[in-house]
Amino acid sequence: MTPDQPSTPALRFSEFTDPWAPSRGGDAFIQGRQRGEDGLPIYSVTIEGGMVRRDSLDREISSNAADGANLRANKDDMVYNMMRMWQGAVGRAPVDCMVSPAYVVLVPKLGTLSQFFEHWFKRSRSIYWLWAYSYGLTGDRLRLYFRDFTKVPMSLPSFDEQQKIADFFGAIDERAELLSRRLDALLRYKRGTMQQIFSRTLRFKRANGSEFPDWEEIRLGDIAEFAKGRGISKEDIVAGGKLPCIRYGELYTIYGERIKTVVSATDAAADGLLMSKPGDVILPASGETPLDMPSASCVLIGGVALGGDLNVIRSSINGVFLAYLLRSHKRREVARLAQGNSIVHLYGTHLASLKLAIPTDPDEQQNIADFLGAVDDKIAAVSARIDAMQTFKKGLLQQMFV
Repeated sequence: MTPDQPSTPALRFSEFTDPWAPSRGGDAFIQGRQRGEDGLPIYSVTIEGGMVRRDSLDREISSNAADGANLRANKDDMVYNMMRMWQGAVGRAPVDCMVSPAYVVLVPKLGTLSQFFEHWFKRSRSIYWLWAYSYGLTGDRLRLYFRDFTKVPMSLPSFDEQQKIADFFGAIDERAELLSRRLDALLRYKRGTMQQIFSRTLRFKRANGSEFPDWEEIRLGDIAEFAKGRGISKEDIVAGGKLPCIRYGELYTIYGERIKTVVSATDAAADGLLMSKPGDVILPASGETPLDMPSASCVLIGGVALGGDLNVIRSSINGVFLAYLLRSHKRREVARLAQGNSIVHLYGTHLASLKLAIPTDPDEQQNIADFLGAVDDKIAAVSARIDAMQTFKKGLLQQMFV
């Protein structure tokens, strides 16, 4: 079916039966050319978050155009970055505001609902058309000017159906936003609680209500042994391999303080490799910045091949407790132990000098590990719900639009 033929989506609300009308971008929007005016907030367009206040972004803006050079976007106008539209840099103005003159402001025509297009622009098929109508000498210099946007194929339902679809996806987004706020609250709670626990302003008690003894100051090298992982390159990773393995880069991207299951495997021979013991704590041996180095994880299962560029700590300390301690309270101290410039390195001899305060009673170590682990389980559960909702929405976007 070509873009100029009437069509209907695969999934539809039952009260709508008319085919969607073949249209182009210019049938739905005109270009907004109003200049900015003093007092309006300045917004930026982001790929992930749509339109956000510029002063909320964690980056410096190299230059700000004068108010008269900025463009005005009225509430519910669509705004896109002409140099990043092919990546989905588009959003709906939440309020009357100003935007960069490098952006394009789309003013909806009569019969066009911006809230509908807020979701239409995020479909993979829509992104394809936006890319196809962008021009540039190289892939990273593609631009979508308004004159070319007017030619982008699209199919439009009635205004009432646009509203129904927008309301439906709006409810999904609202639920996702609530989950995201819940996740943020849990992460803040975890950070605050770890600070209290490891500074000893918050203490656990024994099951009978009595106090645990005071913590003791130790030198890690006095109670731990250090080893280095061996082998296992990226090329050694095999889907369905016989030997579970961990590579150092996965500490940055996949694993938290506890490793209960392993995502990678290899068919490399176990001979000559370093195999984990339950309770091993692993840290990167090299990284790009010193603050990469405290990415500690406790391997809770044995028989896992530990790849090169991994420091392995085996000690009498509860491994989960130690991983949480190194990642949080001792993070900056571990970072200061690392050496190097463009690539920093951390060795067992460096870690041996680290001074720690730890509970003398193993039960208190276990209580702390269990408590923080339970918080992380809640964080993982909420994250999984967010991921599932995003997957659900992505599937619906492909079925409920043409």
